[in-house]
Amino acid sequence: MLKYSCLCDLQAISEKGYVKRMKPDTFNLQKRGTIGKSVGKLRVNDAMSDFVVCRSHDHILYFSDKGIVYSSRAYKIPECTRSAAGTPLVQILSLSDGERITSIIPVSEFPEDQYLLMLTVNGYIKKVSMNVFSAIRSTGIIAIQLVPGDELRWVRCCTNDDLVAMASQNGYVILSSCDKIRALSRNTRGGVAMRLKEGDKMASVDIIPAAMREDLERALEDPANNKGSGPWLLFISESGHGKRVPLSSFNILPLNRVGLIGSKFSEEEGHLAAVFVVGFSQAEDGESDEQVVLVSQSGTVNRIKVRDISIQSRYARGVILMRLEYAGKIQSASLISAMEAEADDEQTVTAEDEAAAGVLVASQ
Repeated sequence: MLKYSCLCDLQAISEKGYVKRMKPDTFNLQKRGTIGKSVGKLRVNDAMSDFVVCRSHDHILYFSDKGIVYSSRAYKIPECTRSAAGTPLVQILSLSDGERITSIIPVSEFPEDQYLLMLTVNGYIKKVSMNVFSAIRSTGIIAIQLVPGDELRWVRCCTNDDLVAMASQNGYVILSSCDKIRALSRNTRGGVAMRLKEGDKMASVDIIPAAMREDLERALEDPANNKGSGPWLLFISESGHGKRVPLSSFNILPLNRVGLIGSKFSEEEGHLAAVFVVGFSQAEDGESDEQVVLVSQSGTVNRIKVRDISIQSRYARGVILMRLEYAGKIQSASLISAMEAEADDEQTVTAEDEAAAGVLVASQ
């Protein structure tokens, strides 16, 4: 039987500050191009904000737009069904008036050699040692200093051996080394991540693990023999389109550069919604084993196999992953690794076995 500390959960947060915890099998795998399934009731003028995969006993770090971080155990968020409205975050966290949670990070431990990398909407970046966040008071602590008009939007776990992939709303991408990002204290602003063009903002960030970095560096040395092969960057647009682009299509650059075009969009397609590094978990045929969960503004969810998403060039539009129709835009996306998906399947099977055993006992 699967231990409770290993159980896999989904946490969803709305822009108006409602949170719910659900099981991943709440949303079955679907083919790309489908409408998806509703995540449940949303208040008037509310929309989904973030959606993450976690373990029941993880510490969940909640980062706000004002640069404050709060902490709670995952199991303290009430588990509910897909149709439930959720719990107000103000009942769990000491949020100030108007403060919004913009990023959620599940953490199982706080080692000194790992960092939390933070990126703001206006393109400022820094990393802070993970152990700094091992004891967070109930009223929260400062994670990053912000200037007026900027907000903390993305937080990721990293080590100095990793690479970071950053993308802007207009589709520009920079790959850079995490060891080039200075480790700073909490009460600092950080440096410039990307030189943004007028009207552009940051859209997403993801980490390329050290093991995948070695594969990437080999592919960059011999791009002709690695055309189309993984790992890849998965691009997801606000209009529900997506594509995979080989990481070998991008050079490793210093920070504070414009970057390379990773995806182009028409006015009707909006902007880039999310970028993920995929292909770290691969099947025997060399294809990705991961799954991506897409959430629209109206709360519709679609769970898709990454291997079903086409591999295309940096300038291609992509294929339809989710038909939005009246669901607005893609609001958030999360990646589920093969290990987490397998744990979800085992958890479902275990529950079914236990239910069957209960029926047998009851009938005897």
